[in-house]
Amino acid sequence: MPITLALAAVASPTPIAFHALDPIPVGPMPTRPAIADMDGDGDPDVVVACGPCCGRDPDPRSGHVQVLYNDGHGVLSARHPPVKLLDTALGVAIGDVNEDGRPDAVCFHHSSYEFAVLLMGSDGALGRPRFFSLHKGDSAHVHSLALADVNHDGRLDALATLVDDHAIAVHLGDGAGAFTPALAQPYFAHRHPYAGLNILDLNHDDNPDLLLTDVRGNALTILHGSGTGMFATSRGFTLNAHTPITGAQRPNAAALGDIDNDGDPDAALVIEEAPLAVIMLNDGHGEFTQAPGPPLQLSVPTSGLTLADLNADGALDLVSGGTACRSFCYRLGLGDATFAPPVEVPVHADDPAVAIADMNADGLPDVITANYDSGTIVVLLTQSAD
Repeated sequence: MPITLALAAVASPTPIAFHALDPIPVGPMPTRPAIADMDGDGDPDVVVACGPCCGRDPDPRSGHVQVLYNDGHGVLSARHPPVKLLDTALGVAIGDVNEDGRPDAVCFHHSSYEFAVLLMGSDGALGRPRFFSLHKGDSAHVHSLALADVNHDGRLDALATLVDDHAIAVHLGDGAGAFTPALAQPYFAHRHPYAGLNILDLNHDDNPDLLLTDVRGNALTILHGSGTGMFATSRGFTLNAHTPITGAQRPNAAALGDIDNDGDPDAALVIEEAPLAVIMLNDGHGEFTQAPGPPLQLSVPTSGLTLADLNADGALDLVSGGTACRSFCYRLGLGDATFAPPVEVPVHADDPAVAIADMNADGLPDVITANYDSGTIVVLLTQSAD
C-alpha cells in the first residue's frame, strides 16, 4: 500500500510532505530517469536505462532501457518489454530525432563509445537500437549525453562527455534518426568532464553553450558555441571558461536554473559522494562566480541533483539524490541564491537518483527516484499545503 512521508519542520519556508507510491521494478541498476510524454496523452512518463556505473560489474538482467507510462495520477506501468542495449547502459535522453512527432530515446553506455538511437513506433513501443560511435579512442568512459540543436538547422544533435579523453563529442542529427560527427570534434573540455552536461545559451548570443563540471580539475567548465556545431577549444575562436571552485573538491554534476531570479541561468554543482553543493552565479554574459559563503550542506552524500520549484513560491529549490543511503535531500530556495536548511526524505530504497515532474496534474512538481541497488522506480507525490 502507498505510504505517506511527513517531513520534520524547517524554520522557513513551510516544509513539504510527500506521498510515496508503490515501487515499480525495472531491473538492476536503474540510473537517473528521463521524463517525457512518450504516448502523447499529456502526462509525463518515465524512461530509464539500467546498467552499471564505475566499479560495478554488468548484470545479465540489466543493460536495457525501459519506458513506464503514467496513468495521469502518477501510477506507472510498463506496456512493452525493455529494449536490450549494451551491458553498461548508463543513461538516456529524449527527443524527436526523426521528426515524426513522436519522442525517441538516445542512450549512452558507461564503458563504450557506442550510443544507441531507439525510434518510437506508431504502436507506442521503442524500436530496436541503432548504434553510432562517439569516438575512436582507446579508453571509453562516458557519463552524460544530451540532445539539442547546436547548429541551427532545426534538427536535434547529440553531445556526450568523453571523460578519459578530456573532451566533448558532438554528433549532428540528420532529422531522420542518424548522426554524423561535427567538424573537428571531439572538443577539449579540460581534465575530467563528467555528469550533468547542460546545453543552453549562457551569454545571450543566440548560440547554445555547454556547461559541465571538471571533477579532477575542481572547476566549472563552459564551452561557448558558434552556432555551427563547433565549440571553443584551446585552439578555438572564443574563450573556453574554466572557473575553479573553493571550499570543496571534485564537483560531480551540474544543473542549470535561475537561482537568484535575475533572469540569467545559474549553476548548482554537487560534490562527489559528499553532502555538499556549490552555487555558481551567472553575470549575464556567461561568466560564473561562486556565491558568497561556504558550500551548501546537504543531508545526504550525493552524486546528482536537479533544480525545481517544489513549493510553487517562485524560487528554485535544490533536490539531490542520495549515495550509499536510502533517502534524498531538498533545500528550499529563498530566491536570492540562499536556501533554507536541508531536509532528508526517506524512500526505503538504496541510492536514489532524482528527477522532477508534475506526475498527477495538480500543478505541483513531484519527485521520481530511480533506486540503483533496489532496481525500482518510486514516485513521491508532493502534497499541497492547503
